[in-house]
Order: sequence, then C-alpha cells, then structure tokens
Amino acid sequence: MTFRRLLRPLLTGSALLATAALADIAPDAPSDPSRSTSADPTVAPSIPPQPIGAPLPGLTPEELSLFYEGKALFEHTFTPQEGLGPVFNGPSCATCHSNPVTAGSDPTTYNNVHHITLEWDGNTYLAFELGGPVRQAKSITGMPGADPACVVAPEKDPTIPAGRVSLRHTPPLFGLGLLDAVTDEQIIAMAGSTEAKHYGVIGTPNWGVELEGLGSLLAFHLDNTPRTQPTGASRVGRFGWKAPVSTLFQFTTEPFNIELGVSTPFFPRENMPDGSLVPDACKIPNAQPNDAQSQKSLRLFYFQAFLAPPARGPVTQDALQGEILFGQLGCTDCHVKRLTTAPDYYVPGTDGRPHRVAALSNKTVEPYTDLLIHDMGPDLGDHRPQGLASGRFWRTTPLWGFRYKTRYLHDGSAATPEEAILAHHGEGQISTQAYLLTSSVDRARLNAFLNSL
Repeated sequence: MTFRRLLRPLLTGSALLATAALADIAPDAPSDPSRSTSADPTVAPSIPPQPIGAPLPGLTPEELSLFYEGKALFEHTFTPQEGLGPVFNGPSCATCHSNPVTAGSDPTTYNNVHHITLEWDGNTYLAFELGGPVRQAKSITGMPGADPACVVAPEKDPTIPAGRVSLRHTPPLFGLGLLDAVTDEQIIAMAGSTEAKHYGVIGTPNWGVELEGLGSLLAFHLDNTPRTQPTGASRVGRFGWKAPVSTLFQFTTEPFNIELGVSTPFFPRENMPDGSLVPDACKIPNAQPNDAQSQKSLRLFYFQAFLAPPARGPVTQDALQGEILFGQLGCTDCHVKRLTTAPDYYVPGTDGRPHRVAALSNKTVEPYTDLLIHDMGPDLGDHRPQGLASGRFWRTTPLWGFRYKTRYLHDGSAATPEEAILAHHGEGQISTQAYLLTSSVDRARLNAFLNSL
C-alpha cells in the first residue's frame, strides 16, 4: 500500500468525494452504515440501539436484576467500615465514571490515575516503595467510621530523578461485555501488516494472564466458553489503555482494589503509602479480604458486562461522507468497525455455575477498534510498559459513544478530536499526514462522522 494510493482519493477534491460517497460504502451497509440489514442467517445479528447508560436488550429478568444491583453498587459511596482505603483515589466507582451518565468518562483530567514506575539501569520497576504501581491520593484518616488510631498519609508523586509518572484518563465503560465476548482468534487475525492495511500499520495483540483464583468462578475456565485456557494461562488482552488485562472480571475487581482500596480474594493486598505494612488499626476485624466472597466484585462485573454501548446519533449526509473519508485516511486499519462476539458467552451465575448470556452471544457490534496495540510514536510514549506494550504502544480506543467525550488520548491531554488526530504518529503517521492535506470542508465532514458515534 503506497502513500500515493492513500492520497489519491483525497486529492481528487471534495466534490468528487461528495458524489462518490454513497457508492463507496461497503456493500453490506445500508444508507445508515451503523445498521445491518443482512438477512443472511450465518451473520450474527446486530444489537438494537439503546440509550446511553441502558442495559443490553434481550437480558433475562434475572440478568436485568443483577445489572441494576451492580449499578447501585457502582454508584455507592463506600466507607472505611466497608473496606475503603486505607489509601484510595475515590470512595465510589462513579467518582470518576460519571460523564454524561454513570459508567461514562470524566469531563476533566482532575481524576487522572497516576501510574508510578522506577527506572534504574535501563529497567523499569513498579516502584511499590514509591507508591506504585498506582498512586492513591486520599486517606481514610479522620473520616467518619475510621479508627482514630488509623493514621496514614495519602501518596504523592515521586520527586527522585528515577521516579516516573504516567497519567491515565478515565475511560468510558459502555459495551465492555461485548468486547469481553470477542474471541482471541478474531483479534489475532487482525494483527500484522497486510495488503488490506495502509503502509506502516501493523498492530500486535497484548497478552494478559488470567487470575490464578478464577478457578473458583467456574464460568471463567470451562472448555466450552471463549476462555479455553486453564486458569493462570495467557489470553489476549483487550482492556486498559495498553490492553494488559484479558478479562472484564479482572478489569472490574482490580480497580475495586487499587482505586477504592477494597481487598478481594483476587487482589487481597491492602493499599498503603510507599508499600509499608498496614497498621492493625486500619484493618477491618474479621473482614480480610473485605469482599471475602467476591459478591461485590461480581455485582460490579454484572453491571459492566450487561451495559449496552450507546446508540449511534443521527447519521447525516455529512456524517456518511465523513465515514468514507475516515476509511480513506486509513483510520479503519485500526479502528475496525465491526466485530462479532463468540457463539456462547458465559458468566458465573448466582449459584456459582456457568450461565450463558444470550444477549452477549453471537452478536455483531460496531466498536471501531481492533483491540490491538500499536506503536504511536515517541511523543505519546510514557514510562509504563505493560505486557508486550512498551511506552510507545497503545490499544486502539473504541469509538462508540465518542460524541459524549470531552477529553481525548490516554492522558486526556487532547481537548479536541483534531488534537487527538494530530498526535497520532508511529503507525498512524501517514494517516496524520493525509489528514493535514484535507480541506476544511472534509474536516467538517469527518467531525460530523465522529460526532455521530
């Protein structure tokens, strides 16, 4: 794929783009490209559009009840008696995930998570002794319900030269159950440099190690589920800015521990400043770990697993033309429009046995991501390698619900979509250069497309 081939459709002028727009849409797309009208029974059905923050359509009454139980817990403000702290970043999941509704993003960078590492002799360490791997900026000391003898100081960013801080902006959580249900094989098939991609675009799967304790949650290791590996084996990562996390359950219960300080059987470590020991006065008697039976972790998981992606907004003629331009620029090499979930997706039922979720099984979805990590160049690089992702590598961000975001990129440093586009280097460099050659009219069309997502 050559740079000349990439630019050819752009250099023919906006008028030609406008007249050719509808003809260039993929054959399987109707006039609104976000909807599938295929009657082919071999094609997984699409999900009916849902309002932002709504549960998935097709959930059973029991699943719907679990969704709302989980949502209430997600919005709940935890106290020290419930396991908050001793140091933490927020007393509720909704402290950060609130814009424009529960489970959304954060309209500011105030609640950015600070990842702390230590660089020494060319190696990178998680720096527990400096407050790593994640800084907790608040303490339960003096809070109602906390033991007065529990005196701990909140953590601060390191000041020594070897200390490094990498910021992470709050991601929206819509549709994560559907991404969890995408098979490893489908993600791996999109990796590598191919003729279908523009020059320089590769994409690599990251790998996450499943939690050793997942054997107690039977649905997470049965051979008749998408997770065919034994507990403790690797699965393709798909969650987090660098895709280091392979399952939605881990992506749920790990922040429950790191951000709120609630210990679980899977993450039993209590957060303490600088890796010091937890004073007895800061422990809850007879409640170690705090979420001893993982019931709270599971409810939070149900909420996120059963949360629908937001419906697409109005698709105007400009949005249709902008989507074609999006493909011509090479954006769809990474922001892949359609994925399909596994034929059978299971979660642990309330009885501990595997429970197939029909609402998440065999569905065609449109997240605009390949879930792969890509080299985005040194300007976006940080000092926080995760799995196979070095500082320069980042997972392709899903774009559904894009119109609701107000900050962009992994650290929220981009205030506009254009700022985010221009920050794409490395594998995205040619697309960025092509974008710079577009007219103001075409850029407006591209914005119309993005604002329809």
